[in-house]
Amino acid sequence: MKFIYIAWLLGAVVFTTPAVAQVDDVHSHWTGTWQTMGPPTGTLMIIGGAASEDNYDYFMSLVGDPAASIVFIPTAGDVVDETNSAYQGLVKAGATNITILHTKKRDVADSESFVAPLKSARAVFIGGGFQKRLAEAYLNTLTHQLMFEVLAKGGVIAGSSAGASIQGSYLYGGGPEQKMGFGFMKQSIIGQHYIRRNRMGSIAKILNQEVGLLGFGIDEATAVIVKGDVLEVVGEGKVAMYNPMRNGYTTDSPQEYLFSGDRYDVHLREIIHRSQVLSESVWTADQRAELMERINGTTGRGSFAGKVMIYGSHKLTDSDIGFFLEKLNKPAAKIVVLSTGNDALRTEGLDLVRQLDRLGGQHGVLLHTINSAKANTDDITALLKDADAVWIDDTRSWQLADTYLYTAVHKEMLDLLQRGGVITGNGAGAAMLSARLFGEPEKYGWHYGFGFVNNTMIVRPDQDQKSLGQMKAVLKQNKRLKAIILNEDSKLLVEGGRLRLLEGKPIFVYHAGAHKTKIAVGKDIVLN
Repeated sequence: MKFIYIAWLLGAVVFTTPAVAQVDDVHSHWTGTWQTMGPPTGTLMIIGGAASEDNYDYFMSLVGDPAASIVFIPTAGDVVDETNSAYQGLVKAGATNITILHTKKRDVADSESFVAPLKSARAVFIGGGFQKRLAEAYLNTLTHQLMFEVLAKGGVIAGSSAGASIQGSYLYGGGPEQKMGFGFMKQSIIGQHYIRRNRMGSIAKILNQEVGLLGFGIDEATAVIVKGDVLEVVGEGKVAMYNPMRNGYTTDSPQEYLFSGDRYDVHLREIIHRSQVLSESVWTADQRAELMERINGTTGRGSFAGKVMIYGSHKLTDSDIGFFLEKLNKPAAKIVVLSTGNDALRTEGLDLVRQLDRLGGQHGVLLHTINSAKANTDDITALLKDADAVWIDDTRSWQLADTYLYTAVHKEMLDLLQRGGVITGNGAGAAMLSARLFGEPEKYGWHYGFGFVNNTMIVRPDQDQKSLGQMKAVLKQNKRLKAIILNEDSKLLVEGGRLRLLEGKPIFVYHAGAHKTKIAVGKDIVLN
């Protein structure tokens, strides 16, 4: 049975449980005797936003019983009933005994009647939204204190997005007027949506002023589990750790990354387990800078001996693959499929490898990671040394940029083009072929593609009129840029600095000044 508890709907209620002694500083009262950074009993699950089904399933595994009492706090968001997406995620994961606890009034949050469900709760889940709302309603109230009691009894406290940041002692995103979080983890600041929304560096700036804190930024659909002094990463993304006391910590490179299965001692501030040991990196800062200059400079631009093929389609048919293999015109070619992201996207990449092999590629291989450090190692780059072609799959352009941009993998793809190979992309993979990203990735500062098609933005077919207007504004600011508007059936070839439409409905290429050129099958234009 699902019992919904909305504070302002209740009248007078009499409970037999004893009153809770109120304290002025809940965080200090509870953590003052802790010998650990995290709770000595109980478990924290801190999710970086956009919680996945796997995240909710993991939370329920920590709870241990689908019938256990779970208190859901939706106050950070605008939807505060059972239609809240996090509530629905809990239900889908099997929870059958959820109580919604919500108020914006501190006197209500301080009342015995309101906090009653927390006294029997095994777990609390704090939803996303605006973390300041949580602090304004609950900080240093009985509600805050009873959440600490859930931990003291061995329970679980989880939260996503705003519900993640509020768990730190310093409130990330609280602004100068609200710096205090609930403090379930001492001396900490917790960022969320951290990689996806390109917030790298924001924690480091705060740490310049808030000396002594340990900071970490969690990617979407990713969580850290904290028990005592041990933090472990679960989920599909990564976590950026910020420890100003670490040897090698600099303003240019303040973070070190943790991935699923990695463990970190938050007291000693060091990695205590790596789930995957990498071979020694072959990449240096100087090499990265040289590649950036090579891609973004003017020397040799448009002089690739190889070819770039651009597919508008998100879903690939056998006909699409056959068309590519025909243009590649090399029996038993070695083709590397490049992808990134979660296990579902890895599976899609493997499916594409099998499809290529089945239709004549014969030597397909998947290159998939979310770890940019791994993209700089010999064991990864070796896959590209003798490749004939690379297919960049329709994964996530922002994550392709985060993982591979200006890495050894990027360099090897550039070398492949210069020795006459072929690079192809479809969907988001096609967008990454360009010099400049556009649309949703750019909103969060993901500006640059691989630069294999010079002076271009490759605009995917799912743009609307509003986004086309924004595209024209970008072109006005960047006079050399051209925007290639794909159709779902578009197949284009870039060779020798010229763009040709091989198949599909006519496309438009926009130039600075908002004028455009229509290109039909068999026609081409000069890009440089």
